[in-house]
This record gives sequence, C-alpha cells and structure tokens, in this order.
Amino acid sequence: MKKKPIIIIAFAALLIASCIKDYVGHGGDKIELTQDNYLYEGDLYRIYLDQEIAKLDVTIAALNDIIANNQADQTTLNDLKAAEEAKENLVSETTTIIDLEQVGRTIPKPRPPCPSPQSCDFTAFEYVLTDNTIEKMEILILNENGKTIGGGVIDDLRTLSGTGGLIQFSKLKVDSYKDPITISVKVFGVNGNDRSYNLK
Repeated sequence: MKKKPIIIIAFAALLIASCIKDYVGHGGDKIELTQDNYLYEGDLYRIYLDQEIAKLDVTIAALNDIIANNQADQTTLNDLKAAEEAKENLVSETTTIIDLEQVGRTIPKPRPPCPSPQSCDFTAFEYVLTDNTIEKMEILILNENGKTIGGGVIDDLRTLSGTGGLIQFSKLKVDSYKDPITISVKVFGVNGNDRSYNLK
C-alpha cells in the first residue's frame, strides 16, 4: 500500500524534470526572438547580393545602349557577357540562403528597415543567427571613422532549437552610436566555402 504514493511521487518528479529540461533547452539553446533583438547573417548576405545585382543591372543596361547605338566593339560584347554571367551567378547564390520562414520554428521578421544598415538601430540586437553550414564568422559594426563599435569573431555558435538543426545562434553586442555605419562580414564555412562582404 505504501509503494503506490512513492511511485506517484517519483513519476511526478520525473515529469517536472522533463518539463524543466524542455524549457531551458540543451546547452541553453532556448532563446526568445523578437522583431528587434536578432540579426540573421543570411539577411545581410541577401541585401549584399541584391545590391550587387542592382549594380550589374545598371552596367548591363549601359552596355546594351552602346550596342543598340551601333557603338560596340568586341570589348563591349565581352563585358556584357561577363556582366550577365556574374548576375546569373549572384541570382543563383540568393537561392542558397535558408529562409527563416521554412525552418519549422516561428521567427518574427525584423522590423523594417532592419537589418539594412540605413536607419536600423543595431544597439537593440542581442543575438546573431546563421545557417548550419557556417563554422565561425566575424561581424564588425564600424562607425563612419572606421572604429569598431560592435560585433567581433563569433566561434561559439549553438544550434537553435525548433529549427531542425538548420539554424545556429550566438550573442551579439553593439555599442550606442549616432553616426552612419558599415557592416563588415567574414564567413568561414564548414566545407571551406568562405565569403566576405561589406554593407553600408
């Protein structure tokens, strides 16, 4: 007769421990993400690619105008081909970026105009997210004088729960600032697929 209460208490303790484990996550991977407290490197990379594609569109349009006015030579044709191929490669690259809406966990989209450096308050960010193909990265927030006011080398990436192992996160801190900023990004991929770019 005395064994039944003991079994009930043991079961209850096990249930509570399980709930606590689910709440805090494994290795502290349970974080609350809002519209204002995280930066996704994939968003930064997409903005960079879109900017580069827009530049190539201008170049392609100018070269086509030269051709249309019968002022082109072989160099013009070669430049047009190179620009079109470069654009095609960049457009293809945009398709490799993991969409946070498709990772299984509801992650609020950043409040516009973030994460574009123009008119975005980076001081509110607490976390940086990236996909699982990245081993480590360096994100530097620079003021108009080139002084680093935030970010650094990030090599303590942890898997974000609820994303099927597709997304990782780490802490991110940016000091208070008023000047225009530049974001410098260096990404080191697990398969040697490294990249670097700057955003203004």
